[in-house]
Amino acid sequence: MSTTVSVSPQTDLRGARTLLVRLEAAWSEAADSRAFAYVLFAILYIWPNLVLARQKLLWADEFFTLYLSKTRNWSELWRALSTGADQHPPTFYYLTHLIFKVAGTTNVTLRLASLIGFGLFCICLYEIARRVVGRRWALIAPLLPLTTPALYYATEARGYGIEVGFVTFSLLMWILAAEGKKRAWTIPGLAVGLCLSVASHYYAILFLVPLAAGEVVRTRLRRSIDVPVYCAFLGALIPLVLFAPVILKAQTYSGHFWAVPFWGQFLLWYHNMTGYMPFLLLAAAGLNFLLRLPASPDSRKATSPLDAHIAVALTSTMLLPIMGIIVAQFITHAFYDRYFIAALPGTCIVALWGLRRIMRNDTAGTALISISCILLFAVGWSGLHKEEIANLRKIRSVATLLRRTEDAPIIVSDYPEFHLLSFYGRRDLANRLVYTADPYLSTRYLGFDTIDRGNLALVPWFPLRIVWWHEWWRNHPYSLVYGSVGRWAWHT
Repeated sequence: MSTTVSVSPQTDLRGARTLLVRLEAAWSEAADSRAFAYVLFAILYIWPNLVLARQKLLWADEFFTLYLSKTRNWSELWRALSTGADQHPPTFYYLTHLIFKVAGTTNVTLRLASLIGFGLFCICLYEIARRVVGRRWALIAPLLPLTTPALYYATEARGYGIEVGFVTFSLLMWILAAEGKKRAWTIPGLAVGLCLSVASHYYAILFLVPLAAGEVVRTRLRRSIDVPVYCAFLGALIPLVLFAPVILKAQTYSGHFWAVPFWGQFLLWYHNMTGYMPFLLLAAAGLNFLLRLPASPDSRKATSPLDAHIAVALTSTMLLPIMGIIVAQFITHAFYDRYFIAALPGTCIVALWGLRRIMRNDTAGTALISISCILLFAVGWSGLHKEEIANLRKIRSVATLLRRTEDAPIIVSDYPEFHLLSFYGRRDLANRLVYTADPYLSTRYLGFDTIDRGNLALVPWFPLRIVWWHEWWRNHPYSLVYGSVGRWAWHT
């Protein structure tokens, strides 16, 4: 005897709807959870970037960090930076020096400060987003920086990673202090954050402008001056006062600096540093149009009573490259994208605000954008990893080629390759390599003398063969020259 059971389409549809409702409820609960956001970010950030930090070859500026951080003490570091040859604050190098003493010198420990700083940036960004766009959309905040080219600075042994971390921490402390929350530690936290951000990179001083703009708006709204907050802003000036002698020495290099600014350069910052953010905004608009997602009931509600002054601060932060190009043109004469990484927190929050306004659906919208960010991060990380493999193969092939030149001394005209070959090459090859510097010839052929002046000034602290061009040829009538024709090699 057999029985036949029929299932109607309506039953299937009800089951699918039930499953969808359960998935939506589970996602909503997870996305609202701070613990879930932290765990998701940790999974995506820690291990992949530790792998990159371990495998990446050092590049030219990182060798400055390596050699200057290995000075014996603070006074010797101060003497080295008093040459003006490097523009990072001494506190950045001394922090790396302390890490070396505790954990040894490896690729990871060299980049550990940047790894922690960039992670702090993403975590603080999440906490800010919870107050600006709500808990659910805040889940995307720590994922957005992972889709940008700025992720590179999480594994670069320079001050940009910890600068953006302390800048974002300062912004969070200011928002909390403005809300009146735990001011006994948020006000000191604001002062310390600003101090440490400028102690990581001098251009972080510009971050005072958006904070001050937001505080002025807040002052007008509350009709009274918040004296403790304004006093906390003075923390940013401490490194400038303490390191004024070093800063003035570094200023002597601005006359023929390699990163010469031009007025339209600030526009390139948004193209070079925001990465996939414009794509995410366009994709959100397209998905919203195609899927016809219903708006969440509270999508039009104000997210915070502090929107006015926070909006001014965030928008001003996003405009930091414009302030930077003005300062570069008239004061520092140096502009490069990474110098203004402090603009990234405001840019990320404004982009997130735009994503929420476009998608309107707090459940499906956050799920789709989160998945997109994870996929884009995977693509970006894979690109960085492949690039490092290609760099390793290239330097190995160059070293193999140069070793076939018997015992003749070799002038490496390309400064970054000279550092790489001297550090990673076998000793029998490295001992034959030399960099011949001449600031006058460099200015004549390349338009800047920063590299040659700096290398000659730092000879006592660099374990490299760096000599004057004419002095070398007086004592060596025959040498090979290896290098490319480009903006970093005046010899060729």
